[in-house]
Amino acid sequence: MNGTVAQPANQRSTPPDDAVLQSADERDAMHLALRTIVEGTATATGTEFFYALVRELALALNVRHAFVCELLESRTRVRTLAFWLDGQITDNTEFDLDGTPCEVVIRGETVYLTKKVHEMFSRDTWLRMKGIESYFGVPLISESGNEMMGHLAVLHDQPMVKEFRGMALLRIFAARARAELERKQAEQALHKSEERLASILSSALDAIITLDAEQRITLFNPAAEKIFRCSAQQMLGQSFIPLLSKRFGNLVKGYCLAVQPATVNSQQLWAPEGLTARRCDGEEFLVEATLSPLEIGGQRFYTVILRDVTERWHSEETLKQLQLENLYLQEEIKTRQSPGHIIGDSPAMQEVFAQVEQVAGADATVLLTGETGTGKSVIARAIHDLSDRRDKLFVNVNCAALPGELVESELFGHEKGAFTGATAQRKGRFELADGGTLFLDEVGELSAGAQAKLLRVLQDQEFERVGGVHTLKVNVRLVAATNRDLAKMVKEGSFRTDLYYRLNVFPIRLPSLRERPSDIPLLVHHFLDKFARKMNKSIRDLSPNARERLLRYSWPGNIRELQNVIERATILARGPLLEIDNALELRLDDQDTTTAPQALGSLEAMERAYILQVLERTGWVIEGEPGAAAILDLNPSTLRSRMQKLNIRKPKFPA
Repeated sequence: MNGTVAQPANQRSTPPDDAVLQSADERDAMHLALRTIVEGTATATGTEFFYALVRELALALNVRHAFVCELLESRTRVRTLAFWLDGQITDNTEFDLDGTPCEVVIRGETVYLTKKVHEMFSRDTWLRMKGIESYFGVPLISESGNEMMGHLAVLHDQPMVKEFRGMALLRIFAARARAELERKQAEQALHKSEERLASILSSALDAIITLDAEQRITLFNPAAEKIFRCSAQQMLGQSFIPLLSKRFGNLVKGYCLAVQPATVNSQQLWAPEGLTARRCDGEEFLVEATLSPLEIGGQRFYTVILRDVTERWHSEETLKQLQLENLYLQEEIKTRQSPGHIIGDSPAMQEVFAQVEQVAGADATVLLTGETGTGKSVIARAIHDLSDRRDKLFVNVNCAALPGELVESELFGHEKGAFTGATAQRKGRFELADGGTLFLDEVGELSAGAQAKLLRVLQDQEFERVGGVHTLKVNVRLVAATNRDLAKMVKEGSFRTDLYYRLNVFPIRLPSLRERPSDIPLLVHHFLDKFARKMNKSIRDLSPNARERLLRYSWPGNIRELQNVIERATILARGPLLEIDNALELRLDDQDTTTAPQALGSLEAMERAYILQVLERTGWVIEGEPGAAAILDLNPSTLRSRMQKLNIRKPKFPA
């Protein structure tokens, strides 16, 4: 049905009731029709009721068509629940209300049109096609009177008089149709609610168990089956108490007895820890649980939401430990050297190797001293690898890279809430290195508080986490390193005397590259071979000029600087011989020493060192003609990507 036509006022009036039926014959016919319809629909419900209703109405009233409709959510369309068409039930359909006589009924009016309906609603092609002359319709309004639900209508291809007895029948059975429609919609809502509840129960990670007043199980969700290792079929109707420890069982029984009917929906109990339950195979496990009462149909039930805390706790602890170990192992892999990487035939290095072999088997604390870039971290790993602790973790801590206020937390860990930002407990490096070796690089940078705590660990092998009260014991071998003069710092009062003597048990001084010039060619060829293979370049050797420049240079940055120079030169190399040109700014000893390049600190990749040097010269400008990207002949986005990969960040405060 379609089209919009306003209904003439003279075609609408209040339908007649039994009082206006004038003759006994009409009353008898009315009662017969009423009895026929009642008998035809008495035992039917749902869809069958609506089918029976339109059939019996059409037959009793002798009309061609009858239907009952449900108003859809859009409020502009209806869907038939049953449609009697030309003597039989036909398929249900949807149609727009706009321009149909049904539109008036849905507004809440009882409508009867005695003739020429298809002319009044000329745009409704269905009415015209069927030759509909008369239409009687009654709205279906909810029992509360607040909601339009649909309508009931009969249609005929002959005119009908105003006093048509069918209007009274329509009004009578509209109430029954409304009640059945409300029941149908309530069933649909309940079905959807049950589906949602079933979905929630099946997808919940926690065990959800419902108990009756005698603590018998009435609901046992899939998570409960998994946690207790038994099926819901086994447990339904069984007592829940045997699955609980004595303490937990007494708590549940006492709770069920204590909850009063007047407060049945307001009293809840949270048992966060310390309780245990028992799986069906007898294994006992830690739980936390919530108990809640509810009342359904006058009966009391209790819902238990239970979580396996043991499994969660072990998983979280294991994950934290693995994450910490993974973090430190990744850091170690970045700087890990192969056993053959300690290169040197000079007498100075042979003496270092002898000392490493002597002390590796002992648990004595080792203090490595020497200039920046002399390979202290490599020697520290060599001591660990040669020791009995080689199968445990080697944990590297750069004290200079840690903010002063976080050093203690990094070394000793912290408890949740120990300071702002401490949202969870965290293990420190000492705990992680338990059984292994802890390497404290740049130990001279430790704060006074960290020095005091470190002294205690060296003396007693025990400490407390920041914000903690429990003493933790560890078995850690300590190797420390510094490029500062700790003895001088002791005299100046910036380093503890007692800590210095604890660290200085077995000192090893690493010679600078200036002190071992005979090792320079060995180191150069080692780095050249490494970077040439990495960059897939065929470089056989150094040019004579490059060799002379490398031997004459003073190497203030030591081995690290040499490695960076060779990597940078390999990047720029175009032939079989490696050249060291002026662009690399390698200054010779006879040049002005006031402009000698500074040590490159902890930079270990030459590409990183070179990019950093260019960025510093351009004032960290990346784009444009004077920017670093143009100098490096790189796309600005490529340079930014390289900076991110190499962990190059602009300093917050310029030097």
